[in-house]
Order: sequence, then structure tokens, then C-alpha cells
Amino acid sequence: MKIIKFGVAFLATLAMLHIARNNSRGHPELLTHVDGPYTFEMTSVPKITEGQSDTITVSVTGPMQGKTVVFRTSQRLQIDPIFMDDFDRITMDKSADKPNEYGLKITAGDRGGRFYYYFEVADSSGAELARFAQENRTPFLLKYIGEVPIAVLLGHLVFIFATVFFVALAAVEGIGVIRGGDVRPMSIYLFGAVFACFMGGYPLGIPMNYFAFNGGWEGVPFGTDATDNKTQLLLIYLLFAALTTLGSFSRGRFGRDLFAPITRGWIGLSTFAVMMFIYLIPHSIQFSAGFTEMFCYSWIAVVVILYVLGLTRSRAVSR
Repeated sequence: MKIIKFGVAFLATLAMLHIARNNSRGHPELLTHVDGPYTFEMTSVPKITEGQSDTITVSVTGPMQGKTVVFRTSQRLQIDPIFMDDFDRITMDKSADKPNEYGLKITAGDRGGRFYYYFEVADSSGAELARFAQENRTPFLLKYIGEVPIAVLLGHLVFIFATVFFVALAAVEGIGVIRGGDVRPMSIYLFGAVFACFMGGYPLGIPMNYFAFNGGWEGVPFGTDATDNKTQLLLIYLLFAALTTLGSFSRGRFGRDLFAPITRGWIGLSTFAVMMFIYLIPHSIQFSAGFTEMFCYSWIAVVVILYVLGLTRSRAVSR
């Protein structure tokens, strides 16, 4: 039976990580757009390693006689998508062997740098005839990243895998708890998930940020990076779920269990649902600072309230 549980958890882990990887916005994507008589096609370039070069290319079909393809890029002191109409203009070079393709060579600066860009077709006077940006009309983003030491990268990945695996195991055990099974195995896996999530997100996540983006921890209250905040929100919920089973984990030596056994089983099962929700948020996506802070602080407040209610209730029952 234990082998079956481990097998189910392992397959669930592979499926979850596969979904998260394919849902990431950090990979090149084939993008197309139609604006009037012009059709654009591009394989996105979301990042370039610092000091290295890459070529951004775009294919444009339509009436191009007397027209140019222009690369519009954010200025150094105005790296913000709201300044789109003020972006610098660079005429792209036409490919010699691909008649509809235009390119521009980009050399990455220091890690942590970034710029926004989009494309337009302009007439001889420079007037815009068509524009190629994201679907919501905001510009594309390109980041400069650094090389992450292999030990840091592998350690981070191992603990991320362990986090998902322990959560999956806890969810499987949670089903058994709901049916009247022992709480302690689920509790062990929950505390294992807390440890793995903490190690992957902080002792190894912070060096990842430093080597890749020349930054530190960007979860609230220190920053609004969506990826770091996703890790933080998952850790907070896992810690809540684990602490509700502290009595079972310690075999009654310290702490106490919160809520009834069946409720703890549902909480253990819910950790997988919460993790799925968080992982389905595309990696590298960014929200507005205001929305990120509001959502994160609201999440933390709800989890704290649930824990305090459970703690208060368990103390009242024990008297």
C-alpha cells in the first residue's frame, strides 16, 4: 500500500512540475498578430545571458513597398510600459535570405537589467501603419540574466521537487485521514513539505535571485515579484497545515492538534489544491504592485485568522 501511495505521489509530482514548466512565461513562444493588412510573427526572446548577444527577428507580411519595420524600445531612464509612444525608434534590417524577415542584434547588459519593446510598420514619413505588441497592447519584456552556479541551481530544483512530492504524499494521506486513518503520517509529510519549501525558496532561492537577477528576496514586504510571492504564499499555507497537526507530529510531547481529525484530513488534501492553484499562475508573470500586495497580505491575514480560530477552539475544548 505504501508503494502505491509513493507511486501516486511521484506521478502527481511529475505532472505538476510539467504543468508549471509549460505554463512558464520564461520560455520562447511563437507569437502572431494581425493588424489591418499586416501579419506579424515572432519567436519571443524573453531573456539573454549578460554579456551575450542574440538577434530579435520578426516576420512581416503585407504591402511593404516604401515601408519600414521599426523596433520601438524603452529608453534607459523610462523603463516602463506606460511610455510606449515615447520609445526609441530603430529601423530593423531586412534578412538577405528570408524576404519577409527583419532582425536586430541585441547585446545583453548586466544581469538584472531589462527593457520593453514592440514593433511597428511605418511609412516613409515615419507614421505608424501597424503595431505588434502583446494581446493587451502592452510591450514585450526582455530581461538580462546571469549564470547560476550549478550547485545552487540543482539544490533549488531538488528542494522544489521535494516540496511537490511531500505535498502530494500529504494529500494522499489526507484522503486516508478523512476515512478515519492515522493523522501522523500526513503530519510528517506536511512538515517535510514546509522544510523543503523553505530551503528551496530562501537559502537557495535568494542566491538564485542574486546570480540570475542581481537581486535578493522579492516577496512581500520586500518586493512584489510574483514568483517569490508564490513561494511565500505556498510556504505560509503549508506551515498552517503542518501546525494544525503539531500534536500528532510530536506524539503529544509538545503542541496540540487543531480541528477535528476529518477537518485536518481536508486541510492536508487542500495543500495540493493550493499548490496547484499557485503553480498554475504562470512562472515569471508580473502583476501590478498594488494588486500583488493586496492579494498577498489578504492571503496571509486569512491564514493567520484560520490558525488563531483553530488554536482558540482547541484550547477551549481542552479545558
